[in-house]
Amino acid sequence: MLNKKGEMTTEQIVILIILIASFAVLLFFLFRLNLGSETEKEICRNSVVARGSSVIPTEAVPLDCKRSYVCITEDGGCEKMTKPIIKKVESKEDIYNVLAIEMIDCWWMFGEGKVNYVGEDLIPGMYCSICSQIAFDESVKKIIESGELDKEEFYNYLYLKNMTGSDETYLEYLGLVNYYKNIDTEFGTINLDKQYYVLTGMNSDISTWRYVGVGAAVVGGIAFAPFTFGGSAGFVAGTLLAVGGGTAGYFVAPVVQGEVGNRIISPSLIEVNSEEFEGLDCKKITTTN
Repeated sequence: MLNKKGEMTTEQIVILIILIASFAVLLFFLFRLNLGSETEKEICRNSVVARGSSVIPTEAVPLDCKRSYVCITEDGGCEKMTKPIIKKVESKEDIYNVLAIEMIDCWWMFGEGKVNYVGEDLIPGMYCSICSQIAFDESVKKIIESGELDKEEFYNYLYLKNMTGSDETYLEYLGLVNYYKNIDTEFGTINLDKQYYVLTGMNSDISTWRYVGVGAAVVGGIAFAPFTFGGSAGFVAGTLLAVGGGTAGYFVAPVVQGEVGNRIISPSLIEVNSEEFEGLDCKKITTTN
């Protein structure tokens, strides 16, 4: 209560100071937890589920998914992006961990292969979703002097490493353990001078985007070499290869059949605006910049 002269009592001043301090602490933890970014991912996930379960045409239920921009850096700086999400690293394993989290977040956002968010679209084809775009700051070369990461080594990390607080490895969560064991081609490298999409995709129900015969089918400049396995997720999988003349190629991304029946590109690192990305022939990008 104010006294007759409009002055605050000592007790009121103490209470006000405590309230201000508590609010400051709350703001500190909100910024540290980066809840804004997490909220965008939750909004995307919710819109995907809503669209997949809608009884009205999918076109009437828009997806609300945004691409995030991530910069991996050793010294905390980043000259390659404007206002990115900064991910500071100290080792190669730290780099792999950042990439792995972006991939599993993408898989979670788009329904883990259990939600048909495309539907029976009139335009057949692959609908791609760019969950994040990743750049490597020059400072990362203090850790990786060669300027390149071995993609096979990265997938081996996904195969062996458990997710934080889980008994599942990253590849187990993605349903790709047996898939990984059957890859018999070159994986290629991740070039630190280039940027990469963490991308997933789903083909529409009536799409002609299918495997052909028993060999590799070439679609939009990309070869799909199919095989099956009895994975825990019940997926049918095929290796996605970039064709570099003749039948030679290298691993680009896993192609799986989700529980809803659609062919899906499992979350993968695809070089930005590359021949491999163009070869996917995405009919539509479902995420906004």
